[in-house]
Amino acid sequence: MTGSTKIRFVSPWIKAILICAGFAALYLLIAGSSTLWDRDEPRYARVTVEMVESGNYLVPTFNGEVWFDKPILLYWLMSVPVRLLGPSEIACRLPAVLGTAVTLLLTFFIGKKLFDAKSGLWAEAILATTLLMLFVGSSALVDGIAMPFIVGAMAIFIVRQGNKIRAIDAAAIGVLMGLGILAKGPLGLLPVFVMVVALWFGRENIGGFIRNLLLVSFAVIVAAGIFLLWAIPANRAADGELYRVFFGRHIIGRVLSPMEGHGGNFLLYLPYYPAMMIAGFFPWVIFLPGAFSAIIGKRIGNAGTRNILLSWIVVTVVLMTFAATKLPHYILFAWPAMAVMTGATIVASGQNVLNERDRKWLRGGVWFSGPVGLGIAAGLIGVGYFIKSEGLIMPGLICGAIALVMTIICCYLQVREKFDGTVKAILAGILILVIPLLFILLPAVETIKISPHIAKAIREKTDKDVPVAMYNYAEPTLNFYVGRNITHLRKTDDVVEWLKGTGNRALIIPKKDFEGIRQNAGDITFEEIASKKGVNYSKGREVEVIALLIKTQTRQ
Repeated sequence: MTGSTKIRFVSPWIKAILICAGFAALYLLIAGSSTLWDRDEPRYARVTVEMVESGNYLVPTFNGEVWFDKPILLYWLMSVPVRLLGPSEIACRLPAVLGTAVTLLLTFFIGKKLFDAKSGLWAEAILATTLLMLFVGSSALVDGIAMPFIVGAMAIFIVRQGNKIRAIDAAAIGVLMGLGILAKGPLGLLPVFVMVVALWFGRENIGGFIRNLLLVSFAVIVAAGIFLLWAIPANRAADGELYRVFFGRHIIGRVLSPMEGHGGNFLLYLPYYPAMMIAGFFPWVIFLPGAFSAIIGKRIGNAGTRNILLSWIVVTVVLMTFAATKLPHYILFAWPAMAVMTGATIVASGQNVLNERDRKWLRGGVWFSGPVGLGIAAGLIGVGYFIKSEGLIMPGLICGAIALVMTIICCYLQVREKFDGTVKAILAGILILVIPLLFILLPAVETIKISPHIAKAIREKTDKDVPVAMYNYAEPTLNFYVGRNITHLRKTDDVVEWLKGTGNRALIIPKKDFEGIRQNAGDITFEEIASKKGVNYSKGREVEVIALLIKTQTRQ
């Protein structure tokens, strides 16, 4: 075999697929190493299980009630592995892992198209190893599912860079955005705003801009049509609940006012997303200031490339800043663009393309990466002490020490302008950190989770038709792991009435609350079937929760 044949055989696409497969395997390992995390994961998982059990694939329900917090595509995709594998963590997280894998390949394609294959490969690896992507891509969250559709829409737009958008391109973009809306709601339309801004700044004449704008508008119509194919019959079947909850509360409400404590004063929260870019793009944020300098200073990419990437990043951040409700993953759409830009900068740093200003900003990246790395290390080292769990102290110390050493080495190499060494240190640090994370830290975290332990006891010690209620401990993981609908008791009088009810029944309640209520319940017969001390996620405090089986009561 000749050398040229070898080069052709190991093509960039084969490398990209191998990189994708390797990271997909890593994500699957992470996905299978922990039970679901409150609160969103178990909500989506339980909705999917109820959909599979009921056979109603039109109107999603949670705990037996209509649930329109998110559109339907998430549950449709999760239902496939749930039906095949049962309601397990891997089954619920698998669609997000696969969606992330597709997003990685699309990022490679975009990097290859805008720069070269080497930049695309780096962009793929960078995206896969950013902090936010690692979390989203290995969790049963909607973002991992929505990303391939909206990034795919951008990929089609980028293919036509410098040329006229064709009707077939607009239709394909519309279909992908429509699926994005079915997954993530209005965030599925983010590519539209990026495209309009990029078209405006890249216009050659006003006529061409208007033509392309009309085709993008056609794509929006296609996207809206796809969403309405589900939304109209679902809204009718739910007596208008989709319109009231999804549009009224989760779209308009999130834009106008902070929901569930995610946001606040507009001026106070202006730096929220720049801060999230720094934290969520760790550890590669060390290269990000230099990447911005290189692309703005026209050292990397052509005019069209710079226009698209900067429009992609800036428009995403600005739009999400104006929304009152703020969460880190709302700007995840910008991550592929930042990864491509960073990958191209890493390649350029070894080709004497960058000037002194770019190198200065690359060195200055330590002022962003350093504090984040030190904060992560401190958090890991102190987690066991903070939540008073002896089982977490040593795992936290080990993982924190690795994060600390990686941060120090990377900052040292970056300041010395040994940028290739920084890249190697980041990749080696991540691979080393993953081992204790998967096999020591995450298993230790499971020991402080309450719901899986309590739910297991209820499943094993009660019949499936025994009703279950909970008081002052409202974690959605209970619904998923108990595997049945749970009555939420709001007041102490409701608890007393539940205890006095007829028929066997189960109650989940903090131990200290039950001790105060029991004296008001009169003569009851019960058995404590489980007790678990751990962390109440929603309230951020330690609590001991018990599960009681109340024996049959006979009313006088």
